[in-house]
Amino acid sequence: MKDLKKENIIATAQKLLNSKLVELEKAIFNVQNAANEESKSSMGDKYETGRAMAQNDRAMLENQKNELLKDISTFENINFEQETEFIKNGSLVHTSIGYILLSVSLGKIIESGITVMLISSASPLGTELSGKKAKDAITINGRQIQIIGIY
Repeated sequence: MKDLKKENIIATAQKLLNSKLVELEKAIFNVQNAANEESKSSMGDKYETGRAMAQNDRAMLENQKNELLKDISTFENINFEQETEFIKNGSLVHTSIGYILLSVSLGKIIESGITVMLISSASPLGTELSGKKAKDAITINGRQIQIIGIY
């Protein structure tokens, strides 16, 4: 844990969330531009089909953006500095399967050469870990996981 700093993990996660937001905004902009270009150059049924597809794509991207904005808000409202002996949202947990940060579902990030899995406290693993303390063990999908430390 000496090379792995919780604040660096948090900073990396924030950068990742923000870069995902920028990418979604670019994709929405590109879909809108494509739809606008389609309307200038097309006529008839082809135009209507292309326009409908672009609207569907934009709606899907807008939904993804809204979900991401919720995740960003959730992440920003987590108190990562509060130390506790029990696992809760914001805890960095060292387990027998690696490091887990209970926050939002963001997947794996690598910090200081160490893989850290960011999971939601509402996920099955997050639910099992919540409330446990160091040296406890949980079983998920038939696999026993030992809790080594909480940071």
